[in-house]
Amino acid sequence: MSQSATGESSPGYLDLLRPRGIPLLFAGAFVGRMSVGMIPVAVVLFIQQATGSFSVAGLTMAGYAISMVVAGPVRSWISVRVGHSAALLVLSLVSGSALVALVPAAHSDRSWVLAALVTLSGCSAPPFGALMRVGWSRKLPRQWVARAFGLDSVMEESTLVVGPLVASGAVALAGPGVAVLVAGSVCVLGGLLMASAAEKGRLESAGATAGGGKLVMVARRIRWLLVVFAGVGFTIGAMEVAVPALATEAGRASLAGGLLAILALGSAVAALLYGRRDWHVSASARLIVLALLLGSVAALVATAHGLGLAIALLVLAGAAIGPAVMTVYLLADALAEGAAAKTHSAILVNVACNGGAGLGAAVAGMAIADFGVSRAFLLSGSATAIATGLGFALFVRDRNLAPLPSVVTDCSA
Repeated sequence: MSQSATGESSPGYLDLLRPRGIPLLFAGAFVGRMSVGMIPVAVVLFIQQATGSFSVAGLTMAGYAISMVVAGPVRSWISVRVGHSAALLVLSLVSGSALVALVPAAHSDRSWVLAALVTLSGCSAPPFGALMRVGWSRKLPRQWVARAFGLDSVMEESTLVVGPLVASGAVALAGPGVAVLVAGSVCVLGGLLMASAAEKGRLESAGATAGGGKLVMVARRIRWLLVVFAGVGFTIGAMEVAVPALATEAGRASLAGGLLAILALGSAVAALLYGRRDWHVSASARLIVLALLLGSVAALVATAHGLGLAIALLVLAGAAIGPAVMTVYLLADALAEGAAAKTHSAILVNVACNGGAGLGAAVAGMAIADFGVSRAFLLSGSATAIATGLGFALFVRDRNLAPLPSVVTDCSA
């Protein structure tokens, strides 16, 4: 591992940005992730305007989300095969250009062309966050990584707030077409910034004793982690649908955005505080507890009477989400050795979360329509608990078959 910092155990946040190349990686990741936050608002409103149908817009965005998940392993393979720099450059150019091409393509009056371009953008969506974390892991002392990932979580939540605001502002000032152009341009800019500082050339693979650097071997080594994170993602996705429905059911639809912001704020603050503490419980144990806490809180929302109690529970849910996501990222890094394996691991856990979130959103939408909002929360909490149990069973089995890093299993982690 390249060490560009001192061995100081309690760095300030500015210290995390001092290693060579990290400032550009950080700036690029922030800009690139902002495009991810812009896309749902910009693309949905643009396609609705172009086709006159929210149904077409919704199906198109479903294609974007599905293609992001399905093509995740391919993007991981590309990132290792050609190096982070080239992968970021190519993927951002393809993804951003596909978005920009939506504007002239709207004149063709062919919905399938718009859907194909949005799907292409999803397939080639650059792994900004995953490669940012790999960059930090490669350049910082191991004891600094937890705090760096906490800062990364705050950045991620911030872009999910700023992105939609920028897209909404562009729509209000110049229309959905301009918002789409800005989203595509921001994606390319983020990729260019990160590519200028990211690792170049094909990445090395670790030896077999470290789990190997091949995609299949890495996936097998972290399979329990993927299952748990997919369960966490399920509730995250479900809440994105169920929380607005909860506000609407209470007759306060205008509060939907505020409730989601409370959830995001609770997640960001909790991750920031969580990353500052030196824990004496293994990371795997912390993740299992946090995932079960999230599932339990989601189920409890189903019993809440009135928005007051629901808001308090959403704050608690956010306090579980941020640290859980951060712990997954730390485990994904610890379970992989070498740049190739770390890249695969970082991207695969994102794929698991996004896949779980997409499924959770779809299931929650159907549950709300058929059974009501309360059942949707109960269902999401149960799914997360079940996935956590399955993941834990796989963890125990894998731990008995092969040794795991101490940060995963030792109580002194």
